[in-house]
Amino acid sequence: MQEKALKAVILAGGQSSRMGTPKELLRWKDGTILSELIKEVRALGLECLVVSNTPERLQREGIESSEVQVTPDLVPSAGPVSGIVTAFRATEEDVLLLLSCDLPFMDRGQMEKLIQFANGWKDWDVVAVKQNGRLHPLCALYHRRTQPMWEQALLEGQYRVMHTLDRLRVHTTPEDLLDEWAAFNANTPEEYQTALTWEKKRKREDG
Repeated sequence: MQEKALKAVILAGGQSSRMGTPKELLRWKDGTILSELIKEVRALGLECLVVSNTPERLQREGIESSEVQVTPDLVPSAGPVSGIVTAFRATEEDVLLLLSCDLPFMDRGQMEKLIQFANGWKDWDVVAVKQNGRLHPLCALYHRRTQPMWEQALLEGQYRVMHTLDRLRVHTTPEDLLDEWAAFNANTPEEYQTALTWEKKRKREDG
């Protein structure tokens, strides 16, 4: 997979209703979860698109348009499906590295492992991370040939991501391909605190 055919897309258009505050802007390391995720994407040399319905809020947080492209949902917001459709409509690359905005431990090393794993497959529509028996459809590579299926799902009001994935050729990563926390989602205050605690523990062990 050539880098010029690959672009990273971070979905940050949700309401963060379970968190109670924009989860992508929670403090993390030297910035926010979103800014650190962008930093890791850019460290791989990948261009990055952020799908956000509050671009002005990102700008206030110091996320500059010079380092990323920002777009609101280009279709009526309908969860991840509208985000995926927007991602395809706003890009031209053959493959999208699709990431949710609540992945505090996803770094350049994990992304590179996922990309290299996908390179081992010839016929695939989606290559998704699987950890602890759980599929992570918003930590995955999507081929452009799947765009019509997502457009159809949106048109039919079928907003369950798994409904469309069940109709596609999906390859999942081996359970041990990535670090055990790579696909951890910080969706709730409790999960955010868990992430902070684990990060402090990792720092102590490394330092």
